[in-house]
Amino acid sequence: MSSIGNSSLARIEISLLQALERQEASQDTIETAGELAPIARSQTEPVGASKSKGMVEVPEELEEPEGLGLRRLKRAFTGATLVEPTADLTSDLTPPMSEEDVSDSGSPVASSSKPKPFRKASTFSVQQGVKAFPPCPLPSEENSDTFPKPRSWKRKASVGRETPNAKGGKDKLHHDQDGVMDVVADAMNELAKVRQKEQSARPLRIVREDPVHQADDHLEERFRHLAEEELRIRRLSARDWLRVATWWLLKARSQVPELETHSSTRSLRIGDGGTSQAYVDLLKSSWILHTVILDRNNLSSLMTDENRKLFYNLSDGINEDLSKYEPPGISQRQALMNQNINMWELLQPEEETSEDDVLLPGSDNQRWITVEQDDAGAEDETVLYRTFVNAAIGSKKYRIKSRGAPYMLILSTSDGESQLKVTVCNQSGTISLTRDFTPDDLRDRLNQGSPSSGDVDVRDGMPLNFGKMSITVAFMSDGEQQRFMDFPRTYFNAVKRREPRRMERATETLLFDRSVEVFEPLESATLKPLTPRQQWGSCDLRVLETTGKEGWRTTRRLVISSSAGEKRPWCTEIFLPLSNVRVSRKGTAREAIIKWSDCTHEQSDRTDGNYNRMYSYTYDENNPNIALRLFFKNSADATDFEDTAMKLSIPPIFSSSTGPDSRLVYSISDTDTTPKNYKAILLTHTRLDWKYSELVSMYRDTDFIYDSTATRIRFPHVYYTDYISSHVEKLYKPDPGTVPHFSHCEKKVGNINVEFEDEATMFRFMSALTPEYNLIFSRPAHYVATKAPRKFGSTKSNKGQAQVQLWQQRRDTKGGSNNIRLVSRWEESKVEDKWLSFPIRQGTLQQSQTKNDHSNRISLPKGPYERGRKLDMKNLAATDSKTASKGEGSRRVGPVTICFESVSDREEFIAAIEGSGGKEKGEEVKKSPFDELIDFK
Repeated sequence: MSSIGNSSLARIEISLLQALERQEASQDTIETAGELAPIARSQTEPVGASKSKGMVEVPEELEEPEGLGLRRLKRAFTGATLVEPTADLTSDLTPPMSEEDVSDSGSPVASSSKPKPFRKASTFSVQQGVKAFPPCPLPSEENSDTFPKPRSWKRKASVGRETPNAKGGKDKLHHDQDGVMDVVADAMNELAKVRQKEQSARPLRIVREDPVHQADDHLEERFRHLAEEELRIRRLSARDWLRVATWWLLKARSQVPELETHSSTRSLRIGDGGTSQAYVDLLKSSWILHTVILDRNNLSSLMTDENRKLFYNLSDGINEDLSKYEPPGISQRQALMNQNINMWELLQPEEETSEDDVLLPGSDNQRWITVEQDDAGAEDETVLYRTFVNAAIGSKKYRIKSRGAPYMLILSTSDGESQLKVTVCNQSGTISLTRDFTPDDLRDRLNQGSPSSGDVDVRDGMPLNFGKMSITVAFMSDGEQQRFMDFPRTYFNAVKRREPRRMERATETLLFDRSVEVFEPLESATLKPLTPRQQWGSCDLRVLETTGKEGWRTTRRLVISSSAGEKRPWCTEIFLPLSNVRVSRKGTAREAIIKWSDCTHEQSDRTDGNYNRMYSYTYDENNPNIALRLFFKNSADATDFEDTAMKLSIPPIFSSSTGPDSRLVYSISDTDTTPKNYKAILLTHTRLDWKYSELVSMYRDTDFIYDSTATRIRFPHVYYTDYISSHVEKLYKPDPGTVPHFSHCEKKVGNINVEFEDEATMFRFMSALTPEYNLIFSRPAHYVATKAPRKFGSTKSNKGQAQVQLWQQRRDTKGGSNNIRLVSRWEESKVEDKWLSFPIRQGTLQQSQTKNDHSNRISLPKGPYERGRKLDMKNLAATDSKTASKGEGSRRVGPVTICFESVSDREEFIAAIEGSGGKEKGEEVKKSPFDELIDFK
């Protein structure tokens, strides 16, 4: 649109807006003041480029159509209202016109199913061009939605004010405002028509066709016959023809490398190599451009910006490529008839169009067929390489080995994604398949090479399976194949550290693989960008886990690699612990900030005993020194990454959550010659905006303090994993340029507290720590004694209070559900063998002399029991006794007397043994007079 047209339309739109504002604020009734001076019509002139040699401009006079409607404004507004050059123009006042509205309205094939014969003229003259532009189509009542009335006018006009001095009162005021609203709405519609017509009136720049390089009458007749045959099957718009012409221009350039360069030092002779077929393809493209596309009935659809660009690039490219050829002689022109003059590539059985496919180029392959490679692809795609190949498509029953390279093979990347994409498409658009190009594709291709030389024969097809569609492509030359394979080979060699490693004593698996739109290292203390700022886009983020023969030695590494579109691909890996990785999601849903510690914290406070300082680089979980900002493609990827960093890769056997925090139990098994089975407890914590995890290991023989009052379980002796660096207790610092790195894992002893919301969750948690039993009862007791009660004298134990539990064997284990074990732990620190385990067999309660007593005490008959410092969680037996050899419990025989805190606890204990289930958790229990007496004491 010219600058003159822009300023005139802007002034009109500004005047309309301000007129409505003044109309709304006015206190007087608008009175007509007779005829106003007519509005000065601005003459809109198209922007004309400088006329150069070989260029022809096709002008179009922009005349105001009949009934434009702008003159009617002179009866509603004053002259001052229409002039306000200093006001701003809001961009949303005029409804936009889509390109399809412009192109479809003037398409020659949209209104007639029978194709019209092509004109034989092969040149485009200025006189023809002036008459070729049809008048701009005006919207009718049927398609009035194209120019909707702005809602803002109705809203403003509906808010009126009553003025006491108005002539005719309130009714006349509303009547005049409705009239103003109608006039303004009509004027806005007319402005939209003017803009549309001005767009179509811009000149179309055309490179004059060279008369030396034109198809002769015989060749042109064949082209016309092929085009008309296709039009009997399909409807083709101007854009479709532009894509077909571009296809043959690209094929010509792929056959003759000299055509791909913008300058050539020698003229091409028809008949040398593939120059003859390339010359015929250029003639096809030129004939389509000047004979089909520039038909007077097709010009209206060329006026969109996208079609203009395609047309200009195509016209300029054809003229440039044909100018590199020597003028053909008579014998050479006759030889051209022996080349492939088909205008449409042949289709294989499994790529035929479906019944609903009526338009030639599909929406998927249009973006790849452009004159310039930089213009190919969508806005967020970058084409790295494209070429034409042969292909066999589909199953063995239907596929055909093609000739003449009728398929386009593309390597590309997308913004926000790091993977290399491979695409196969055809001319008609019925095939446009895209997927990731993986290292396996490259290895499969290299494995097809000769065992002696390793070279790959270009005649050997390269399989590319796109889901259910099987495609085997074959390159036209060794050079094409080499150039195509150079891109993935260079990229995959640069990022090979992101692939799982093959190790003798460990196994590495891929846990997380996503693309991130933004990757940025931060200062770990302040979480601010580094100086200078380092930020990359479209990166690949992977988390790999290394598992050795001992499960507690499992480690991870985070690998970040650049996009395949980078000129110099890069890849970096960072050590990642299994726990204490802090994650913050306080930003947008797609953003995640993570920080953790590696093994590079310097410590030099120790000496070797001779005043020589020793240097060590350690892992400090409470002092993170690595921080990253990651921006994922969607919130689901960010959540998956958070779960990967917070949890283990195997499914838990127990899981419960309290708000944002969770408790998980995992079953770990070693793969060593003497494997051990143990449990891993993982707790997640939330502090301010940060979420982190804590991981400990617990072996079969363990110790725990069960506190039912505080709903808390304490493990005083568990194992943490300590990560050791490659530089520990040495008399020197690392060499310049050498950074200490993770070396191996060691155990360290610690403790952990696990808190719960209710006791039912505690029961399930404890049951997950043993493979064969379920916890069914747990209550504190005043004392537990290993002697029978006396009629005279006290049987109270001097070991203090104890926690009494009952564990029932699961039905799916050996022994069924009849086996119940009593387990208790004394709380006194002076008691070394704190644990006692006692099997309760069938009929044990019937033999008890205190079963029917209405007291808080019960005595179990004599039987074998164990004492020890730890509890075997597999067999629920006390073990590790101080008075016995290591690994064996102190086995004794005697009765067991338990004094509970209340009678109700004793009744629940008996009910649990007898299988009645006892009272429900949380149910209020009435205390007996004896309980009140005990509480009073």
